[in-house]
Amino acid sequence: MRLFFALTLVSAAAALAQPVSIQFKSVDRTILSERLSRVSTDNAQRAQRLLDMFREAGCAGDRLREQPVKGSKVPNVICTHPGQTADTIVVGARLDWWGSAGQGVIDNWSGAVLLPTLYQSLPEGSRRHTFVFVGFSDRESSPEGSRFYVRQLSREQREHTRAMIQLTSLGTGPVRVWMKQSDPRLINDIARVAAAMKIPVTGVNIEEEIPKDDSAAFRDAKIPTLSIYSLTAQSFPLLGTARDTVEAIRQEDYYDTYRLVAAYLMLLDATLSPPAQ
Repeated sequence: MRLFFALTLVSAAAALAQPVSIQFKSVDRTILSERLSRVSTDNAQRAQRLLDMFREAGCAGDRLREQPVKGSKVPNVICTHPGQTADTIVVGARLDWWGSAGQGVIDNWSGAVLLPTLYQSLPEGSRRHTFVFVGFSDRESSPEGSRFYVRQLSREQREHTRAMIQLTSLGTGPVRVWMKQSDPRLINDIARVAAAMKIPVTGVNIEEEIPKDDSAAFRDAKIPTLSIYSLTAQSFPLLGTARDTVEAIRQEDYYDTYRLVAAYLMLLDATLSPPAQ
């Protein structure tokens, strides 16, 4: 079941007090739970299941492709929804897993399976931005999947990529934003959406604990990024253990994360401007 969700935001700045109306199709939470349950510890199967979920969400034909990554057995999985312009918003999450225990649901099946659901939530009709949803491979090699993706972009494509939103380890608690890895404008925008939806968001820095994520390749290319995750001091120790399973996901927090990101993408589509020349 899909519900139509509409939200009106008013800028905090008096000089920009025009309300912004954003809309998205809300996917039922049972669909998110079912997709989480399809986890596999085999990376080729993870990629295939992500492809299958994109097709179920309506992304098929020339919109959906596998991008072979040099040196990797697993491709990047890419779903593109064309917009009215070449301006692009990338939403990415690592799809593969290199652990020895558990299922890698927190790290990072929880982020990867949100991608087709976000595609499915795009409202009918044209949007200004082209949205590209990417399941990245080979996180443990640099991370190579995201770096390969960025290297394959033409100069024009890089210039038209307005933002990259990174989804990592979601659903073990409320939404958190990795402040030092995120662009101030993008942080401000997600805070606006969160306040309007009454969904808590915390800004923190954890660079001592977590290495570079897939957004690093985009920052190196001078593309603004926002890193979203949910790890806390309590949930971080679950990574790489037998407890990294579907049962570790707090379904209410996971669903709130999905709704927040779906609304946030629509705000970016309505308000994100090209960089100053």
